[in-house]
Amino acid sequence: MRKYTLYFGILFIFALLLTGCDFNKSFKDQAYTQIKGEGKLVDGRYQYTLPSYNDEGKQITVTFGKPTGEKFKEDAYLRLYLKSKDGEKVVTSYEEVQKNDLPTKVKEKLQVTP
Repeated sequence: MRKYTLYFGILFIFALLLTGCDFNKSFKDQAYTQIKGEGKLVDGRYQYTLPSYNDEGKQITVTFGKPTGEKFKEDAYLRLYLKSKDGEKVVTSYEEVQKNDLPTKVKEKLQVTP
């Protein structure tokens, strides 16, 4: 019985760590943007403030950057994962996507040509 309690406790702690480490992106708000410009060097890393669009085409302006201090590729398309913090949308993570993977309304807003 003690063995099962120990296993359950370890499993519970592991589950808490996973949710705290932002592994579950499926329940995050998402927005899409295209990298335009060099970004602004702030505290040793490049920050970008760009218009982004959710799946319905609603514009959201967000500020984000790479934690490594590198620049993004010019004209790259990014899927941004967002959470609300103090009434603002904050980027928690991102991934580069191809223009074919963008939702239709986002393509219209970003003026993506086929």
